[in-house]
Amino acid sequence: MFFERTRIATGWTRRTAPGCRPSASQLRALTTAFIGSGLMATIAAAQAPLDGYITQGLANNVVLQQKHVSLDRAMEDLKEARSLFLPSLNLNASFLSGEGGRYFNFPVGDLVNPVYRTLNQFIGQNAFPEVENVQAYLNPKNYYDAHVRASLPLLNTDIMHNQRIQEQAVQLQEYEVAIYRRELVKDIKVAYYNVLMTGQAVRSYTSALQLIERNVDVTRSLQRHGAGVPAQVLRAQAEREHIASQLAQATNQLANARRYFNFLLNVDLDAPVDEHFDMDAALADTSSFIAADIGRREELQALRTAVGLRRTRTKLTSQYWVPKLSTFIDLGYQGMDWSTDRYADYYLFGVQLDVPLFNGGRNRYREHRAQFDQDIAELNAHHSTQQLFLSATQAQSELATAQAMLRSARARNSSAISYFNLIEKGFLEGANTQIEYLDARDQLTGAEVQLAVARATVLQKLAEMERQNATYPLNN
Repeated sequence: MFFERTRIATGWTRRTAPGCRPSASQLRALTTAFIGSGLMATIAAAQAPLDGYITQGLANNVVLQQKHVSLDRAMEDLKEARSLFLPSLNLNASFLSGEGGRYFNFPVGDLVNPVYRTLNQFIGQNAFPEVENVQAYLNPKNYYDAHVRASLPLLNTDIMHNQRIQEQAVQLQEYEVAIYRRELVKDIKVAYYNVLMTGQAVRSYTSALQLIERNVDVTRSLQRHGAGVPAQVLRAQAEREHIASQLAQATNQLANARRYFNFLLNVDLDAPVDEHFDMDAALADTSSFIAADIGRREELQALRTAVGLRRTRTKLTSQYWVPKLSTFIDLGYQGMDWSTDRYADYYLFGVQLDVPLFNGGRNRYREHRAQFDQDIAELNAHHSTQQLFLSATQAQSELATAQAMLRSARARNSSAISYFNLIEKGFLEGANTQIEYLDARDQLTGAEVQLAVARATVLQKLAEMERQNATYPLNN
């Protein structure tokens, strides 16, 4: 016979010759692959509603939208900083007209008229008329100047450093968006687990209320048949009211948990919440959350970028002594009374050099302040890194504690179920008292609620650990 195995997880088919059998290691590998693929599929199906809510929350959150607007604004600032390297073109036009004020005399008539008279006498005719002296005002009359100026910076360290600063500002804004997204994911998960926890508490108290209702009916029946006393009925009714009050409190907590969860999603506060979530499947694999690793956190990258930004500002202020060189060219018209003849058009080309020599030491003071800001940023980065690692280790310890409490809660719940079943059977047969029955029922309800709290707490601590390790995949 031919032996055939199809490995679903990797999609390959193995066939062996007649008489060949797979080894034990191969069988274990195949079994592990089947179980692993089934476990991953189960976990994915269990987390489907939560992943949908996370996607909805990331899309609808108002604060996140505001941060995206701030990021877009930072991108525009960066584009503006880059545009400073390009030439600029401007149209400039001016018109001046006036009379009076300062003037000057130019005795052109006194200079040339004697010569003209001599020439006229020599040639015997009045070919050279006499001219008058000129008196001109400094204020122009009907003077216009219209030109296009093209300017281009050739050497300017301020522009280069400003571009780098804007690039780092954009990076900081991107990190801020990612940080808030991770925090929002964690808040959504914690709020959703809180909804599941309070929902389970409501179901536990509802089940307890049904049991106590049945106990009230049983005690009343025993009293009618002479096998019970009125005190047992009164005790059962009092216990029923106590459970009813706990149910009302749990119901209110569930409503508040749903409203807060919907608030994070930015939807109607009273919108229904899909609570079909397999908590056991979500708790099945927690090995990837055990170690504290903050290397992927955007906060660290933001701190490094902030330090780099301060260093760039320090370079900007320390290079105040570097000359600034630029060039320009003007093409246009100028003249009197809007004249546009061949003498009106002109061009003007120039190069400008700005070399700082002395300004009272203000540049040096600004350089010192920038250096102090850089030192503060570096110290803050070191302190914040220590805080992040401390938070991660604390989250790791809290997760381990929550897992230990979950194991204890599961054992207690299993014991409470067995104990209640025995006491209930004995109570119906008359072997156990009502007090023992109510005490067993109270232990069962408490164990169920504590188990729900322990399970939700572990999931919440897992969400916190996921936040500390920055392991949730953010789709940009």
